[in-house]
Amino acid sequence: MKTYIIFGISLLLTAGTASAQCSGTPKHRAQLQWSESANVIAPDHAWVVEVHPVFDGDGNRTPVTLHRCGGTGSWPLFTLKRDAELRWGADSNHILVINEPLSLTNELLFFSVASLTTGTQGLPPDTLNRAVTEALTERLGKEKHVQFYLPSFVSWKGDDLLLAVGGETYTANVGPLASYCYGMRINISTLRVESVLSEKELKKSTGHSCPD
Repeated sequence: MKTYIIFGISLLLTAGTASAQCSGTPKHRAQLQWSESANVIAPDHAWVVEVHPVFDGDGNRTPVTLHRCGGTGSWPLFTLKRDAELRWGADSNHILVINEPLSLTNELLFFSVASLTTGTQGLPPDTLNRAVTEALTERLGKEKHVQFYLPSFVSWKGDDLLLAVGGETYTANVGPLASYCYGMRINISTLRVESVLSEKELKKSTGHSCPD
């Protein structure tokens, strides 16, 4: 009798787990556009990022939202004004967004699913962007001003996130523009830049460089 009871409980638990998962193929990466619907399922099938375009003639203001699969909870992430690259962490607990609200100017956003969904006080989504721009300013020097800022993804293994950060600068409000390219290694548990690589070091160690 105990065997049947245990088997029945097991079936109920299995059914509950299945109903809490999103159907479809999970995606580690997706390119989002403000005018196109999208569902980006986490690797563990427990979460999905949804994009629902808004066409109201008053600019591009498409909401990007996190949903719990099989549940009713939803949490706003950011407003998509143009394009963005979204990447799920392998742990399904972190989301990296390279937002492209303007041409040749990107913005980094980093979200903790646990902090969002439990109401825990976490770091603001733009903390990663501020850490990278501060490290960039320090490396470039005070005399150079950033005209174009194009961080891009290289790799993400565990807590180690590597970005290629390129663009162009100008000096003392005059031209000509000069290009820059660095690799930045970030610890995602602290969102601090641990090390900065030159373009040569970045290319030698990863085969990657900064986008043109």
